[in-house]
Amino acid sequence: MQWTLLAASALAALWMGVHACIGGRECAVPLAQDRQLPDVVRETTLFCWHLVTGYLGLMALFLFLGARGSADMALAGTVLAAVTAVIGIVVPPLRRTGYGLLPQGWLFVPVAALGGWGLWGV
Repeated sequence: MQWTLLAASALAALWMGVHACIGGRECAVPLAQDRQLPDVVRETTLFCWHLVTGYLGLMALFLFLGARGSADMALAGTVLAAVTAVIGIVVPPLRRTGYGLLPQGWLFVPVAALGGWGLWGV
Protein backbone atom coordinates (compact mmCIF):
# COMPACT_ATOMS: atom_id res chain seq x y z
CA MET A 1 0.00 0.00 0.00
CA GLN A 2 1.42 3.35 -1.06
CA TRP A 3 0.85 5.71 1.89
CA THR A 4 0.99 9.06 0.04
CA LEU A 5 -1.68 7.94 -2.43
CA LEU A 6 -3.73 6.52 0.43
CA ALA A 7 -3.49 9.91 2.18
CA ALA A 8 -4.52 11.66 -1.06
CA SER A 9 -7.47 9.29 -1.36
CA ALA A 10 -8.56 9.88 2.23
CA LEU A 11 -8.32 13.64 1.77
CA ALA A 12 -10.30 13.49 -1.48
CA ALA A 13 -12.95 11.38 0.27
CA LEU A 14 -13.07 13.93 3.09
CA TRP A 15 -13.64 16.74 0.58
CA MET A 16 -16.36 14.70 -1.07
CA GLY A 17 -18.05 14.36 2.32
CA VAL A 18 -17.72 18.08 2.97
CA HIS A 19 -19.16 18.78 -0.48
CA ALA A 20 -22.08 16.42 0.09
CA CYS A 21 -22.92 17.49 3.66
CA ILE A 22 -21.97 21.14 3.99
CA GLY A 23 -22.32 21.93 0.28
CA GLY A 24 -25.67 20.23 0.26
CA ARG A 25 -26.91 22.27 3.19
CA GLU A 26 -25.40 25.60 2.05
CA CYS A 27 -25.85 25.35 -1.72
CA ALA A 28 -27.91 22.46 -3.06
CA VAL A 29 -30.88 22.66 -0.66
CA PRO A 30 -31.41 26.42 -1.02
CA LEU A 31 -30.96 26.12 -4.77
CA ALA A 32 -33.53 23.32 -4.98
CA GLN A 33 -36.01 25.44 -3.02
CA ASP A 34 -35.49 28.60 -5.11
CA ARG A 35 -38.59 28.93 -7.29
CA GLN A 36 -37.52 32.33 -8.64
CA LEU A 37 -34.92 30.76 -10.89
CA PRO A 38 -36.08 29.35 -14.21
CA ASP A 39 -36.55 25.58 -13.95
CA VAL A 40 -33.82 24.88 -16.49
CA VAL A 41 -31.27 26.96 -14.55
CA ARG A 42 -32.17 25.46 -11.17
CA GLU A 43 -32.33 21.84 -12.35
CA THR A 44 -29.18 22.06 -14.51
CA THR A 45 -27.22 23.56 -11.62
CA LEU A 46 -28.45 20.86 -9.24
CA PHE A 47 -27.52 18.22 -11.80
CA CYS A 48 -24.01 19.71 -11.97
CA TRP A 49 -23.78 19.66 -8.16
CA HIS A 50 -24.56 15.93 -8.20
CA LEU A 51 -22.03 15.38 -11.00
CA VAL A 52 -19.35 17.03 -8.85
CA THR A 53 -20.25 14.72 -5.97
CA GLY A 54 -19.69 11.73 -8.25
CA TYR A 55 -16.51 13.28 -9.67
CA LEU A 56 -15.06 13.71 -6.18
CA GLY A 57 -15.98 10.12 -5.32
CA LEU A 58 -14.20 8.89 -8.43
CA MET A 59 -11.15 10.97 -7.54
CA ALA A 60 -10.99 9.30 -4.12
CA LEU A 61 -11.57 5.85 -5.65
CA PHE A 62 -8.91 6.32 -8.34
CA LEU A 63 -6.36 7.45 -5.75
CA PHE A 64 -7.25 4.50 -3.52
CA LEU A 65 -6.74 2.08 -6.41
CA GLY A 66 -3.47 3.88 -7.08
CA ALA A 67 -2.44 3.28 -3.46
CA ARG A 68 -3.06 -0.42 -4.10
CA GLY A 69 -0.66 -0.39 -7.04
CA SER A 70 -2.50 0.82 -10.14
CA ALA A 71 -0.30 3.54 -11.65
CA ASP A 72 -2.97 4.42 -14.24
CA MET A 73 -5.58 5.00 -11.55
CA ALA A 74 -3.10 7.01 -9.47
CA LEU A 75 -2.42 9.21 -12.48
CA ALA A 76 -6.14 9.65 -13.21
CA GLY A 77 -6.93 10.65 -9.62
CA THR A 78 -3.97 13.01 -9.45
CA VAL A 79 -4.94 14.68 -12.73
CA LEU A 80 -8.52 15.11 -11.47
CA ALA A 81 -7.19 16.72 -8.28
CA ALA A 82 -4.80 19.00 -10.18
CA VAL A 83 -7.48 20.13 -12.64
CA THR A 84 -9.88 20.79 -9.77
CA ALA A 85 -7.22 22.83 -7.95
CA VAL A 86 -6.33 24.88 -11.03
CA ILE A 87 -9.94 25.64 -11.92
CA GLY A 88 -10.75 26.48 -8.30
CA ILE A 89 -7.77 28.82 -8.00
CA VAL A 90 -8.26 30.54 -11.36
CA VAL A 91 -12.04 31.06 -11.35
CA PRO A 92 -12.47 33.38 -8.31
CA PRO A 93 -10.22 36.15 -9.68
CA LEU A 94 -11.79 35.77 -13.12
CA ARG A 95 -15.24 36.17 -11.54
CA ARG A 96 -13.94 39.10 -9.46
CA THR A 97 -14.73 37.38 -6.19
CA GLY A 98 -12.46 36.32 -3.37
CA TYR A 99 -11.18 33.04 -2.04
CA GLY A 100 -13.18 33.72 1.12
CA LEU A 101 -16.29 33.01 -0.94
CA LEU A 102 -14.78 30.28 -3.15
CA PRO A 103 -11.85 28.61 -1.33
CA GLN A 104 -12.56 25.14 -2.72
CA GLY A 105 -9.72 25.03 -5.26
CA TRP A 106 -7.10 25.30 -2.53
CA LEU A 107 -8.47 22.15 -0.87
CA PHE A 108 -7.25 20.08 -3.81
CA VAL A 109 -3.67 21.39 -3.87
CA PRO A 110 -2.58 18.93 -1.13
CA VAL A 111 -4.54 16.12 -2.81
CA ALA A 112 -2.72 16.77 -6.10
CA ALA A 113 0.63 17.19 -4.31
CA LEU A 114 0.22 13.91 -2.41
CA GLY A 115 -0.89 12.20 -5.62
CA GLY A 116 2.10 13.54 -7.51
CA TRP A 117 4.44 12.46 -4.74
CA GLY A 118 2.79 9.05 -4.66
CA LEU A 119 3.19 8.61 -8.42
CA TRP A 120 6.94 8.41 -7.89
CA GLY A 121 6.44 5.30 -5.76
CA VAL A 122 3.91 3.39 -7.87
